[in-house]
Amino acid sequence: MQQMGPLQGIKILDFSHVLSAPYTTMLLGDLGAEVIKVEQPGVGDSLRNSPPLKNGESSYFFCSNRNKKCIAVDLKKTKGVELIKRLVKGFDIFVENFRPGVMNRLGLGYEDIKKIEPEIIYASMSAFGQVGPYRDKPGFELIIQSLTGVASVTSPPDGAPAKVQVQMVDLCTGMFLAVATMGALYHRQQTGKGQLVQTSLYESTVAMMANLVGIAMMGTKIPTGLGTRNPQLFPSQSFKTKDSHISVVGTPNHWERFCRALEKPEWIDHPQLGNVRYRVENYDDMETLVEEVTTTKTTAQWMKLFEEHQVACAPIMTVEEMFADPHFQALEMVKHINHTKAGEISILKPPFHLSRTPVEVHLPPPALGEHTSQVLAECGLSPDEITTLKRQKIVGGD
Repeated sequence: MQQMGPLQGIKILDFSHVLSAPYTTMLLGDLGAEVIKVEQPGVGDSLRNSPPLKNGESSYFFCSNRNKKCIAVDLKKTKGVELIKRLVKGFDIFVENFRPGVMNRLGLGYEDIKKIEPEIIYASMSAFGQVGPYRDKPGFELIIQSLTGVASVTSPPDGAPAKVQVQMVDLCTGMFLAVATMGALYHRQQTGKGQLVQTSLYESTVAMMANLVGIAMMGTKIPTGLGTRNPQLFPSQSFKTKDSHISVVGTPNHWERFCRALEKPEWIDHPQLGNVRYRVENYDDMETLVEEVTTTKTTAQWMKLFEEHQVACAPIMTVEEMFADPHFQALEMVKHINHTKAGEISILKPPFHLSRTPVEVHLPPPALGEHTSQVLAECGLSPDEITTLKRQKIVGGD
């Protein structure tokens, strides 16, 4: 029988919400783990209300919650917390991303859960980490991008600060937590011991800025207002063309190809232009010089010329244009699947492929409390117990 992902048999109790930690558990679910998402009855994850909606179900929620089941449990009630403590026995991984101290106050912190399930891997994500003056502050994508310098380097030259619109802070932190959690899972396989795994949006974003942080650590000032520029390489940015823009990247080894594509062979061995350090230190002048040439032809014409000279290039597409691109279509990255309430929906497939343990979308993003009765029954609760919990509004959903 073919195994459904390398983490088949691993059970995750998931208290994550919004985008970052839900992305962690989705990735682990993609790899075959059984993920049970716990949400507040009648309320649920705040992303459930984010537009656009289809039959009341959110595309924002869909993007980080495939391959999960959902139970609705009221953690504001003592019996709800007691139920979780009963359910956690037999689970491998416990994931949460509340503010520091919240789970401890509920009696669901690492030390509490470890007493019940000693081998548990407790994966915890926060905005700023467990120490420091910002520890208890709320942290969101724009806040973290602002505090770590991302917004300053992303802005256009002499322009207002700009946010990276891809939720890089949330998504990359989610990936970091997934990697660390799998490391802890491997350690437990070798030793039989669980552990506490922690990361934060702040630490993860600083880690992602490796090349920029490296510049600063060398004592060199990092320029702001980079737009599409790479502060360590030229050419590496978008240039104006006759009708739009084109993105071009050339390593120092590709400078000759770039110059020949521009029909500027005299630049190849020029004592200044041929030196990558000079080009980087005189970015404004270099951009002006190159755009005097690139604005004479259309983007399509430059695409043909650059590709003929083996220079990496790309038109700047919209998301809708990406969907129509033949390469996107060839990769078959979209899954059409039926959702309990929204009907047929389209979601992305996992972006990785394993030859022996293939991964797939086997569950749509769950409706709020969709699997409450099923999961509670599988955990040993009787029909009468489940009915009583529903009547007392300790749990909700189906």
